[in-house]
Amino acid sequence: MNLSQKFQMLFLSILSMVILFGCSRTRIIDKISIIHVFGFDQAKNGEIIGTALSPEYTKSKDSSQIKYIEEQAITPALILPKMAEQTSTPVEIAKIRILVFGKDLAESGIRRMVDRFIIIPQLGTHIQIAVSTHSARETLRTFKKEKSLTLADRIEHNMVSQNLPKMNLHYFLNDFYGEGMDAYVPMLTIDEKNTIKIDGIGVFKDDKFKLHLTPEQTFLFSILKDYRNQATFKIDFNEKESKEFLMVRAFRSTPHWDWDPNKKQLNLRLELAWTLVQHPDRFNPGNSEDLKVLKKIVVEKLETGLVELFNTLKENKVDPVGIGNIVRSQNRTWDKESFYKQYPTLPIKVDVNFQIIHTGLDN
Repeated sequence: MNLSQKFQMLFLSILSMVILFGCSRTRIIDKISIIHVFGFDQAKNGEIIGTALSPEYTKSKDSSQIKYIEEQAITPALILPKMAEQTSTPVEIAKIRILVFGKDLAESGIRRMVDRFIIIPQLGTHIQIAVSTHSARETLRTFKKEKSLTLADRIEHNMVSQNLPKMNLHYFLNDFYGEGMDAYVPMLTIDEKNTIKIDGIGVFKDDKFKLHLTPEQTFLFSILKDYRNQATFKIDFNEKESKEFLMVRAFRSTPHWDWDPNKKQLNLRLELAWTLVQHPDRFNPGNSEDLKVLKKIVVEKLETGLVELFNTLKENKVDPVGIGNIVRSQNRTWDKESFYKQYPTLPIKVDVNFQIIHTGLDN
C-alpha cells in the first residue's frame, strides 16, 4: 500500500467516525424528553404539583408536538423520577428555559424549591423564573395550546424593547440570598383571548411573593435598575375631553443615590436621556419654550410616579430596588434589622434631570 492509499484510508476512517458520531447524537436527542418549561403549584395536601412542557421530536419528521406532563410528590426532587414513568424516554432538565410558580405556591413560600431544586448544577443561571397570576398548571396548559415553547424568548423580548428590567436566575439568586434587597421576577397572566401575557413584575419578601407591580410601575422600576432601556412611556393629558397624549422612549437612565446621615434621608438624582416619540400638535419641539413645557410635563409625571412607587414598596415592606444595600454602601454603621424597622417611613427625595436627545416623526 503506497502513501497515497494510506491517506485515503485514513480520510475514509475519519469520515466514517464523524458520520457515526453524528448519527449517534441524533439517536440520543430522539431518545430523551427535553423539558423546556417547568411549573410548580402547591396541592391541597401540601405536596408539590410539577408540570412540564417538552417537545416530542419523534412524532413527525417535519414538526414537533408538545407533550404536557404532570406529577405530584412530597418534595420537588421526587417529581422528575415520577415524570419519567410517564415517558418512554429519560427526562432531561438541562435545557429548561423557564420555571413558572403558581401564585398560591409563591405566596406560601418557595425556599424549599430554591434550596432543593433551583440551585442544582444542571440548571444554568441564564434561565428565567416567573410567577403566574393563575396556577402554573393552568398557565402551562394554556401555553401548550399556542403550540410554541418560546415563553422565555417572549420574556427576554420584553426586557429588550418593553418595560421589563433585566432578570434571570442569576439576578434572582443574587437578590434572594443577598442582604439589603428583595428578589423580583416577571409576572405572567392569561388574558381575555386565552393567551399568555407578560404582566409587570412580582416582588418577594424573603421567600414569599408579596407584591405585583403594574406595567407602569414596572417601567418606573426598570429605569432605576437598567442603564439602557427601550421601553415607551405614555403620558395622558388631564383635559376632560381631550385625547391628547405625550409619548417618550427610554434610552439611557443613570441613577445617583446619596445618603444624608443627618436627615436620615435618601436622595435620588435620576439623569435621563430619552427620545420624544409623539406629542400634541399644539407643541413644536423646535421651539425652546414648547420644549421646556414638554420636558416639565415629563419630569413632573416621572417624579410623582417614582415617589408613589417608593411609597408602595415601603408600605408593603419590600425592597426590590435594593435601598438597604445602597444605604449600607454609604453608611458604615448600617444594621439590617434597625434599617428595615425605619424603612416604611424612610424619606426618599426624587430629582429627575430629563434631556431629550431626539424627537420622533409623529405629532
